[in-house]
Amino acid sequence: MHAGGRRYIVYSDPEMSVRIWNLADLHMGNAGVVEGKLDSDIQTIRDDRRSFWFGGGDYADFIGIGDKRFDPTVLAEWIDAKDLGALGLVLSRRVADRLNPIKSKCLGLLDGNHEHAYGLHMQQQGITQRLADELGVRYLGYSAFVDLVFVYSPRSRNCPQLVSESACPRGKKRLSVRMFLHHGAGYAQTPGGKLNKVVGAMDFFDADVIFLAHIHDQIVKSQVRLHADQWCRKILERGQIGVITGSYLSTYAEGQTGYGEMKLWRPVPLGAVYVDITPYRREVAATVKGVLSAGSESETTEPDQQAS
Repeated sequence: MHAGGRRYIVYSDPEMSVRIWNLADLHMGNAGVVEGKLDSDIQTIRDDRRSFWFGGGDYADFIGIGDKRFDPTVLAEWIDAKDLGALGLVLSRRVADRLNPIKSKCLGLLDGNHEHAYGLHMQQQGITQRLADELGVRYLGYSAFVDLVFVYSPRSRNCPQLVSESACPRGKKRLSVRMFLHHGAGYAQTPGGKLNKVVGAMDFFDADVIFLAHIHDQIVKSQVRLHADQWCRKILERGQIGVITGSYLSTYAEGQTGYGEMKLWRPVPLGAVYVDITPYRREVAATVKGVLSAGSESETTEPDQQAS
């Protein structure tokens, strides 16, 4: 576990919320990855001034030939046969290229079980550390506490912006939000089993926001903790939000038969769940949004008529 230190975010609008993403379970290199959705979320983070992000692990599939899970039929089309001899390097470069446009907004990178297992079995440990070094961001290990310190500075420009501690305005109104991040664990498939993972982490770790990944779903849970003030004369409430942050790997991909399909796993929504923090009002919110897919039965467009 890492004590990941503080990140300082300066904001100038008291009504503005800052959006914190957790990009996890990208699984690049697997043919079932919906790269268009990943590209869309990366573009959103890049263009949205209020968006910042953590990396939650499993950035690539990292399953080599010697792994019992290896299946050449689910390799992405851009992986050549010659790449299999240097798969860790090929996948790491692909991930770095994809994340490079948003590296200035990164709050830190976690390890995932795919990076850890591949590094251990292929004598290539330190994959995520090297990725963090290449992007110039903080490496957070497999789990970490990180404090986000929001500093209200009405005269600052180009806000919100991520700044160093030395560049942070002094004597301003501040709010510190403690995050706990872990790649996640277990193989729960029922909604109740997945929810238990979130609730357990919320009970174990003293943090305002908890990000978990790994079980490929989007779940948000909120709860309230009670405590007393420093004189033990007044009962106070403290809110807490736990999030399972989603994946970009389809359980059932057209034309492919992946591990999740063979295990008859539950299909899950794709993309990342984010948390919106409105620091001036001391509010934190996370929402799971559903969308209708293109070509769904709800569309009223008639099929093209064939020429007679």
